Amino acid sequence: MGLIPQSVIEDVLARTDILQTVQQYVSLKRAGNNYKGLCPFHDENSPSFFVHPGMGIYKCFGCSEGGNVIQFLMSIEGWNFPETVRTLAERAGIEIPEESPQQAEAARKRREGKKIYLSIMEAARDFYQEQLWGARGEVARRYLAERGIDEETARTFGLGYAPDGWENTIEALGKKGFKPAWLERAGLAIANDRGGHYDRFRHRVVFPVVDVWGNTLAFGGRALASDGGGAKYINSPETPFYTKGEQLYGLDVAKAAMGKEEQALVVEGNFDVIALHGAGIGVTVAPMGTALTEVQARLLRRFARRVIIAFDGDSAGEEATLRCMGALESAGLEALVVRFDEADDPDTFVRREGADALRARMEAAQPLVAWALDRAIKPVEGATIEARLGALEAVGAILTQVKEPAAWEHYAREVARRLAIEPALLKDYLKRPPERRDQARQAVLKAGQGTRLPSAEYGVLAVLLDQPKWLSDFFREELDKLLSSQELADFLRVVQNHYQAHDGINRPLLLEATPPGGMRETVIAALAEVESQRLYGPEEALRWYRDCVRTLKKAWAVRMDEHLQRELNNVDFRSERERFVQINEQLEQVRQFRKALDLDASSPSSASG
Repeated sequence: MGLIPQSVIEDVLARTDILQTVQQYVSLKRAGNNYKGLCPFHDENSPSFFVHPGMGIYKCFGCSEGGNVIQFLMSIEGWNFPETVRTLAERAGIEIPEESPQQAEAARKRREGKKIYLSIMEAARDFYQEQLWGARGEVARRYLAERGIDEETARTFGLGYAPDGWENTIEALGKKGFKPAWLERAGLAIANDRGGHYDRFRHRVVFPVVDVWGNTLAFGGRALASDGGGAKYINSPETPFYTKGEQLYGLDVAKAAMGKEEQALVVEGNFDVIALHGAGIGVTVAPMGTALTEVQARLLRRFARRVIIAFDGDSAGEEATLRCMGALESAGLEALVVRFDEADDPDTFVRREGADALRARMEAAQPLVAWALDRAIKPVEGATIEARLGALEAVGAILTQVKEPAAWEHYAREVARRLAIEPALLKDYLKRPPERRDQARQAVLKAGQGTRLPSAEYGVLAVLLDQPKWLSDFFREELDKLLSSQELADFLRVVQNHYQAHDGINRPLLLEATPPGGMRETVIAALAEVESQRLYGPEEALRWYRDCVRTLKKAWAVRMDEHLQRELNNVDFRSERERFVQINEQLEQVRQFRKALDLDASSPSSASG
């Protein structure tokens, strides 16, 4: 393609309304002779983006973006300069000379093809609407009334009726000069095996799919017959001028309300959209049976900052909700979710409970990432470490889609807390490529098996969880210094503080205060053992405790004996005689202590009064 003449560029700028163009992307309010709104190029809470129609320019005083309508479209759509000028020229009906006759002919054919296509779709829309409000449309009107859709709402969405029969659309559009082969390429007719054509939409309520510029691009149809004569819903096929993953049903009607409320409600079906609009929820759109695409998410981003997914309550709706996450995160949208009972959908919910009930659910909507993580974690929460590890693949897939580092850290900490996994180990696992996670998995598994304590120390833990009133004597007698595990000593101090603060043991709160990892696993096991030993009375518990304390003392004496013996072996008797004598005396004291413990085995000392 050759250079676009300056005269053509000037003509395009003169014949393009910058206000009308920008309003397709940004909700604007009048401010004197100008218009203002939230900037589409950076996040802000107070509007600093202005459009000056008289001068044909826009300017953001927050991020300094500015220019004419060509620069606006280049920035927001990512188009290059020639692509932008040609798009605006096509909308304004301006011819652009091409570099060669072949290029000129190809461009002319595409323009003519699109012009014919849009004319066909507009003629079909008019025909279907005439049928709905005419004599043949009674059955369709009755069906809409049964669904709670009034005439005003039906006309707002341009609903129509494709009458029963094989060639009604073909004949009606044929009278306007549109050939059956053209209708086939537009998706309105289907070729048969005899060289002829028949209507794609027959005896159906018809929904026109309209882009943000008001062009009818396609149709959806809902069957009225209940005799099994075809699919309940059918849609136009994709064409050179229509890609379903690039459009949102109802956006042409919803965009003004979305811009005002700065939020969108995304539902699954066309009827859901129409019913909710009829109930006064004018921010509703649908992705027309596809998983929400990144293009559709960017469309939403033009008009809203907050997107609420409200798909059907069945398992398919749940899976479809999950698939929306990546596109919404990539678009930088605040994504939330409303879920319904298994047999419910937005349409039936609103008809039964009312629009205010749905709005209340929208206000209380849960963040989509949090919902998805809860869905993965809840079934294994409190289960074995192996079961909890099984949820990590799903958790990893969810967190991979979270692009904001601060949000990722927040959710990773929450996952670590709920799965009782050491945060550092969890992050190591999640940040590794899937094929290199095995080593990190083994580390998580090993850490989650519980802190291995000597039997006497484990016994002390269990009995003090059962009899926390003995903790004050335990620390007063400095029995914590006999423990080989500093982690256990620190935890018992946590238990004492908890007991004093709550005048008892609140197990969920105590576990909440226990860092994820091996000690938490050991505490869970000890609490379970305490519960299973409820048949023991206080006297039995005291005997068990004293036995454990005596064993702790003996274990401490053994460790001290070995430690002092190693020190003694490293002392030079000739140069460090005083140190040698001192260690020998300490060693003798420890050995006397061990003998006393053995002699006293039949009459254990009380460590708690």
